[in-house]
Amino acid sequence: MKLSSKTLIAMSLTIVPLFLFLLYFLGYPNENITATRSVEKENNSLIPKPKEKSKLVFSILKTGEAKTLEAFVIEGGSVLKVVTVAHSGFYVQHPKGNFLFDTGLGTKIKEQFQVFPLYLKLLMDYQLIQTASGQLESNGIKTDSIQDVFFSHLHWDHASGLKDFPSAKIHSLPGELNNPKIELGYISSQFDGDSVNWNHLQFHNIPYASYPKSLDWFGDGTAVFVPMKGHSEGSVGLFLHTENRETFFFTGDIVWRKEGFLNKKHKPRGARWIVDYDTTTLGEEISRVHELIKVNPELQVIPAHDHDVQGALGFYPKLIGGSRSTVMR
Repeated sequence: MKLSSKTLIAMSLTIVPLFLFLLYFLGYPNENITATRSVEKENNSLIPKPKEKSKLVFSILKTGEAKTLEAFVIEGGSVLKVVTVAHSGFYVQHPKGNFLFDTGLGTKIKEQFQVFPLYLKLLMDYQLIQTASGQLESNGIKTDSIQDVFFSHLHWDHASGLKDFPSAKIHSLPGELNNPKIELGYISSQFDGDSVNWNHLQFHNIPYASYPKSLDWFGDGTAVFVPMKGHSEGSVGLFLHTENRETFFFTGDIVWRKEGFLNKKHKPRGARWIVDYDTTTLGEEISRVHELIKVNPELQVIPAHDHDVQGALGFYPKLIGGSRSTVMR
């Protein structure tokens, strides 16, 4: 059957705008990221070494995952390549105490997730593997032994397991609670109520590499928190110096894949509309980490959802950063 000219014109007027909108949604044309400040001295981006020999190790607790197209996780990504998104927490062990950085998906994730509108359920669908508390308990570590849980930010896939650790002090920047709306990726039931023992982070005016403020948790330079800009109102990053003298940087959701830092690329524009707080300052943060990697080539950057980076290191119960490759017993 031959379509009439009017029908063809009507189809063109519908399909072409939809196609152009999809390209724009995925990030075409790409957002240009430029450094807003010049690095006067290379030393500004040098990462300080610990004050003494480190005895710190850590593990990656993969609590869940999702499969998606690369185009949906990094600007300019392929629409033909499928990638895995990890939902992970990080278990840090140090002689002065152990702590978690993010919890990933928690024991009540199924009911928590139901509060999202349909479009967010479709965009953020996940597969639960095993909660952080479940993984630790299965290896003989009681949840009430975890005294401190830190958060890169409080979006649903990071804070879902917050209440699975009722004995812990909960550390985040207070700005995370300024505007925790569902449409921005927050689920208030994950962190509301009087049972949460808040201990909000307070940074000191002590520079660390190119960050003007920092918090040296153990006082020995092995675990240093820094404020990060753009993704949420209170995003936090964590530098770790491990026993085998490696340096790691947990960057939360500043980017979803390490290539974002290497090539100075945002998330796709549509994702930024939903989850990112301020694109301008986020671009500054991406540029800052890009410079850190250039000046410190040994630095191992771990975005919270980059399964390729995390998988290469290995998941719990493997211990990362030890003088020998070890598995927790």
